[in-house]
Amino acid sequence: MEDASAWFRVEKARPINQAKRYIKKHFADPISLEEVSSEVGFSGSYFSTLFRKETGKNFLEYLTDVRIDEAKVLLRESRMTIENVAKSVGINDYKRFSKTFKKLTGISPKEYRSLYS
Repeated sequence: MEDASAWFRVEKARPINQAKRYIKKHFADPISLEEVSSEVGFSGSYFSTLFRKETGKNFLEYLTDVRIDEAKVLLRESRMTIENVAKSVGINDYKRFSKTFKKLTGISPKEYRSLYS
């Protein structure tokens, strides 16, 4: 019986892993929960519930984390302006990007760049 429950957990996680790969590939695009849920073959509401249960984050929180993680790489490894970094990760509003970056990292993008590049 234990094997069956392990199999079920793996099968349930497969579409979430597929969704994570899709998000990591398309994070710079204006993607939505509906688009990703459709990609893995679920309704939006079921996918949202399953995604949160499997990742501990809702779709938007996960997408934002992926975008900010990529922004950190760009801030460390490129000479792009911070505004262009924001656009490159799919956040077209510079003020929103800066506010979100600071909320998640504790420092501004400019401070991050000066500390880590």
